Amino acid sequence: MIHRSLLRDGSLGIRIAPHLADAAARWLPLVPADGDVRPGARVIRLTGGAGEEAPMEGEPTLRLGTVGAWMQDGSAGLAGSAGLRGTVRLNGGAHLQVADAAPFAASEWEVFTGCTLAGALLLGRMGRALVHAAVPVDADGRAWLLVGDTHAGKTTTCANLLQAGWRYVSDDHVILRAAQGGIEAEGWPRPFHLDEGWEGGAPLHRRGTTDPHARWPGQWLQAAPLAGLLFPRVQADRPTALERVSGADALALLLRQSPWLLADRGAAPALLALLQRAASLPAWSLRLGLDSYADPALLSARITAATSGTGEKNP
Repeated sequence: MIHRSLLRDGSLGIRIAPHLADAAARWLPLVPADGDVRPGARVIRLTGGAGEEAPMEGEPTLRLGTVGAWMQDGSAGLAGSAGLRGTVRLNGGAHLQVADAAPFAASEWEVFTGCTLAGALLLGRMGRALVHAAVPVDADGRAWLLVGDTHAGKTTTCANLLQAGWRYVSDDHVILRAAQGGIEAEGWPRPFHLDEGWEGGAPLHRRGTTDPHARWPGQWLQAAPLAGLLFPRVQADRPTALERVSGADALALLLRQSPWLLADRGAAPALLALLQRAASLPAWSLRLGLDSYADPALLSARITAATSGTGEKNP
């Protein structure tokens, strides 16, 4: 089995059957391979051999892509259309099984989705919220949660800020937890999927893969204190600009990127309180134009000017 710790405190890990290493590669975060899973940690097990049994009856509590989650007392059943099956013991661990006969592409995406759902549900019972977001970190060590739908510009913004000398925690999945004096963001970083015209400053509308650890060595942080939120949206023909967002609007946008939040009633109240706390931090809408796409220094300057003097203290 392939063993990997998923959190720096060793409280969550994953074990992958060797023959599923390729199928799990898209999901597996680029975290240190030598991290230890501490005794009693929650573990996601990924193995083969899913049977042909029918999925659970009725509509799932939550559906993400082709995978549904059926919540029960103390557990959740997972089932995907390509044959993935799984059980998540909410206060224990998870076992996901992949159908041996499933096509690789289908298995790859169902593993990605199944591991995401299992991780989110387990983290929820640990008092931590998984959010579909990115986290760049400015020169003062302040982490900014970049929250938005796919293609909102999160990864490109992260890459441009890295070019401008910032650091980062993740460009895709971020774990929030209450920490002394505020909120900490810990990352599950993965390869960046960037437009092939990114470095030239002119989009080509074809995506390539970049290893951020190799491209920007030494600029990754496993965790950082959260200072505020940025909600990017691409408007290529407009200049890059920031505008303040209310706490209520920030919470609504944040909840959109945490679709698993309310699935587990046992964890939902604490997670909602955590996200409300995050949404009370300074927040801005970030309009991304081609001017900053081609000029990372301009993007950094605009964000720094708008956020200067804010985010020094968490609530």
